[in-house]
Amino acid sequence: MTKLSDNVSVKSDSTLADDETPLNFHALATQDGVIVKVVPPTLSAGTKRPHVPCDIVLVIDVSGSMDANAPAPMTDDNGNNTLEDFGLSILDLTKHAALTILETLDEGDRLGIVTFNSGGKVLQRLLPMNKDNKKLTKKNIESMLPTSGTNLWQGICQGLKLFKSNADTGRVPAVMVLTDGMPNMMCPAQGYVSKIRGMHPLPATIHTFGFGYEIKSGLLKSIAEIGDGNYAFIPDAGMIATVFVHAVAHLQSTFATKCSLEITTPKSIRLRTTTGETIRNEEKSSGNKNKLTIHLGNLQYNQSRDIICQHIGDKDQKANFDRSIERLPISARFRYSLMRAPSYTRDLPTPYSPPEAEMAYHRSRVMICEFLSSCFAFNSKGEYDAPRIISLEPFRSALRDLVARIPAKDFDDPYNQSLMQDLVGASPAGQVSLALSSISYFNRWGRHFYFSLWNAHAKQMCNSFKDPGPQMYNASSPLFIRCRDELDKAFDTLPPPGPTHAPTSKYVTDLKFMAAGSGFTSTTSCYNSPKSGCFAAWSRVLLGDGREMPVCRLRKGVSVQTPLGSRRVVAVLRIPMRRAVMCRVGRLLITPWHPIKTEDGKWAFPADVAEKRVKYSGAVYSLLLQDHDNVDAHAVKVGGVWGVTLGHGLLTGCDVRAHAFFGDRAVVIKSLDSLSSGRNGTKECRGVWRDKVTGLICGFKAAYGM
Repeated sequence: MTKLSDNVSVKSDSTLADDETPLNFHALATQDGVIVKVVPPTLSAGTKRPHVPCDIVLVIDVSGSMDANAPAPMTDDNGNNTLEDFGLSILDLTKHAALTILETLDEGDRLGIVTFNSGGKVLQRLLPMNKDNKKLTKKNIESMLPTSGTNLWQGICQGLKLFKSNADTGRVPAVMVLTDGMPNMMCPAQGYVSKIRGMHPLPATIHTFGFGYEIKSGLLKSIAEIGDGNYAFIPDAGMIATVFVHAVAHLQSTFATKCSLEITTPKSIRLRTTTGETIRNEEKSSGNKNKLTIHLGNLQYNQSRDIICQHIGDKDQKANFDRSIERLPISARFRYSLMRAPSYTRDLPTPYSPPEAEMAYHRSRVMICEFLSSCFAFNSKGEYDAPRIISLEPFRSALRDLVARIPAKDFDDPYNQSLMQDLVGASPAGQVSLALSSISYFNRWGRHFYFSLWNAHAKQMCNSFKDPGPQMYNASSPLFIRCRDELDKAFDTLPPPGPTHAPTSKYVTDLKFMAAGSGFTSTTSCYNSPKSGCFAAWSRVLLGDGREMPVCRLRKGVSVQTPLGSRRVVAVLRIPMRRAVMCRVGRLLITPWHPIKTEDGKWAFPADVAEKRVKYSGAVYSLLLQDHDNVDAHAVKVGGVWGVTLGHGLLTGCDVRAHAFFGDRAVVIKSLDSLSSGRNGTKECRGVWRDKVTGLICGFKAAYGM
């Protein structure tokens, strides 16, 4: 029944691919459903253009609330989360994010701007981003001022109208909507979903971004879904950059748009998707056939989309296939556009069986999506509702059941473990369970975050540097990584925005570092950080037998390679970080002041040699190895780079490894012994103690609750 055909109506020159790399489709017949794997072609970062051309319309909320202060999340010397006010408004930071996008566009791209308050206003039509138009665009962005009202509908309508005469341009079309509140003017009587559905086919995808806690996240998720786009939650000023950077990087690494998957089965087989209740999918019956249409939106180079469909019986309950059927009579057709009409079509080839770990990963991923979606229902207008709740017990019970059943718990590969980290990982991971730890957490940020995480896992896309699970997506795409890094670099290097309001923080030394959160202020300020650290969790360490392992999987007693041969690990120290500045050196992500060995054989601080700086939320790890008189025996190779370990014996001198505390083996061991052990014997720490007189590090702080 399955067959392969390639019915291409016209060759598109919009793709960046240098050759005709075919799409790969795989189907797996399981006992209760099928998996269809859509694999876009591989595209290296060394293509003739820096990114896929885009048509982007920014739809920016300029209501009065956008003038509110946007304090930066910080951590005080006691490890407590604090907010520092530097006089920047939400709109100030939004403008800076818009200028970041502008910085990475070229003559092949176009950018339009719409603002909305009590009405919608076209600030700039779609213009090619040549030198002169970029100057004009910068001026238009900087001219935005907050007023009153939140007419979201007019903003969306005006944004879409800019595309009306510009279909199939060879560019990726997108409307990006940012708001910090709830629409309160001229909302469609029949609801946004119904109104937008009546406008299909849309000339562009609609992507929504909700800033802060007073947002209607269910509506924003609904608009993004019916608009074949994505929704992302921006809780505070520290997340604006990473969310916008990732969103635009996805557009700039797009392989195809208007993607959909049509699965046809006999009447005896009825399939449904498994990533939760959705607005956009369509199920139809005709004659003796059932057809399920799954709208996928955009697909990116090098990132698969793995769709699990479950067989359901007459009462909409899970059912198994008839074991007597030797070959399932199921066919699938994938439709997509390369940003020029007409569309491409491909049919499904022969079934295949993925590795067990991969199968467990995708089953676990959709189980998480089903759990997240189960926390919400549709309202009378067919939109997701996210009301404040008074009891968490049903959700907590469902989460406990999920953790007990999820296949990922039985696999130790990075992909499966990243999902477990999302669910029950130690802080700053484990946000799913943290959101349910108190009603105030869930009502304030958890319900908005759940929608955002659900979107990331359902669409298999990395939406920020924050959560371990989504960080696994797009990780093998050189083009996405390059686009993301270029955007991140632009955000870092642009002049920081000037404050709209008078700053109240006593720590205002560098607005860019504090508010934008990507650059360094000075060596002194970074030394005064309340936390120390070393290697990012998923950086891979070289073992004694030549294999590599994520440092977060390392345990006491394991042999690692050092410059002087193999040595055993004596202790593993884990420190959670939140929005910490980290350095990327080759494949290594490391804290700025942890010495590494450069290519010329000299030891240096990552801050002095790093290729780029990023914001990182996750755990970092330090290691203590077997004792040795030679300091060179106290180093491990992580991500291809040698990094020093604790207790190396070098206390004074000009060598950057010298440190009165970190180099003193006896003192380090004594401090480690004061810490409690987490799972698998890892020492848990929440930062460092400093001498009250000298300010120098003198010990490790025990984790909270231990």
